[in-house]
Amino acid sequence: MKLLNKLGFASVKESTSQSRRKFLRNLAQAGMLLPVASSMLGQRVFAQGGAAQRVLFLYYPNGVVPYNWVPQQGPGTISGSQELSFGLGPLSSWHDRMIVLQNMTLDIGSGAGAHYNDMRGILTGNNEISRESASIDHLIAEQLGSEGVLSLGVRTGGRSDIMISKPRGYDSGARPIPNNDPADAAQKLAVGISGGGSSSGGSSSGGSSGDKQAYYEAILNDFDGLAEVTLDSARRDKLTLHENALKRLRDLAGNQVGECSFNTNVMSDPYASSSSQLTPNEWQMFPHLARAQIDNIVGAFSCGLNRVATLQLSKGDENGNLVNYSFDECWQMSQDAISQGIQHSNGSGTVGSITRWYNEFASHSASHRPGDVPHTAQVRWYHSLLAYTLQQLENSGLLDDTLVVMFSEVGDGSKHGGAAGAVTLAGGAGGALQMGRIINCGDGVNNGQRIYGTHQLFGDVARYMGVTNLPESHWSGGVV
Repeated sequence: MKLLNKLGFASVKESTSQSRRKFLRNLAQAGMLLPVASSMLGQRVFAQGGAAQRVLFLYYPNGVVPYNWVPQQGPGTISGSQELSFGLGPLSSWHDRMIVLQNMTLDIGSGAGAHYNDMRGILTGNNEISRESASIDHLIAEQLGSEGVLSLGVRTGGRSDIMISKPRGYDSGARPIPNNDPADAAQKLAVGISGGGSSSGGSSSGGSSGDKQAYYEAILNDFDGLAEVTLDSARRDKLTLHENALKRLRDLAGNQVGECSFNTNVMSDPYASSSSQLTPNEWQMFPHLARAQIDNIVGAFSCGLNRVATLQLSKGDENGNLVNYSFDECWQMSQDAISQGIQHSNGSGTVGSITRWYNEFASHSASHRPGDVPHTAQVRWYHSLLAYTLQQLENSGLLDDTLVVMFSEVGDGSKHGGAAGAVTLAGGAGGALQMGRIINCGDGVNNGQRIYGTHQLFGDVARYMGVTNLPESHWSGGVV
């Protein structure tokens, strides 16, 4: 509070909204807000400006129909907020917060194209990884601290040999099953914040957690007064970064308020490991379960419980037991595809009507029939989930310095293999990563031209997380 007094504030309680706005507006116009805020909040917050602070690896099964996923405008800067393709359509409003990596080679080691080999290999770079090595998410987490990887799933099944994430000390065929129950995950995460900062009293900077929250809220309330200030884009980006840092500090100052909380009243999933066919009503749970797990991850990020998370959504080679994509949201996307005359390739005929509950809505079966609508609709639905993830991160002030890496285990779902890998980076890296781009990574032909692969990309992700000493040399970087 002494610093505020020096800058013209009597106290948070005594200062008026008008005086705070005038103070902040003058700083913004002079380009001085960040240096002053750094003095207010400490250098640690603004040290985040050059690197990502957290990463989410987001897996979806069975690849894509490339013709309906690859951006229509080609490599380069994304030109605007129009739909890039039917598959990427839900991300149109996030076009400047994403990098589309088309035809990226999915480096999984020997046996590429067999779903289970690919699932074991996609995050390890080698599906025959040794017991004493680990997947890239765990390699990053090992060097960031002791909190480890938050590993969640939605109807992944119970086969340990097809889980995408692998810690050290586990045979590749006996990996831990991620937590597939959103309610159980939320309850366990809530334990991590119970009795936390809200009752821990003062700190070296003085003041209780309640006072700190009031302080952060007072400044956040003034950002609306800066809306009419004319700033160049670089200064406005810095202002946004500053606002998001304040949101995080506000929530961490009182662990049970703001975004740092968990809804433990979310649904459980008693069918996560079912071995029998599920009913249509039980399939309808899938999108709600997926969003609940996203909410758990964003909550853990907000509370500082984890900096690395992995979410495995179902599994490759799934033929309708645990997941059938006839739930309402995906069915409507199928109708949209039909009404738009979506084709599976250039010059092909448009698709006809489809039934709702037939096995064509199983992801694996549909991926082998590119002339049908369901798999194209499923891919669009998964990218709508990525849009939901970005919105939740933005709502919590986390988007600017979080990276989301969305990928599947195969490229073209009908041909298998990894040459047509459909990978998307989204979010930011503390401003260090240029978003809003499409990067061509090969010709998309199995055994054809390779420019970039996941060995390089995941090396880049580690670097943007501040991790440069990875034990495996194949994580080389160089894509972004």
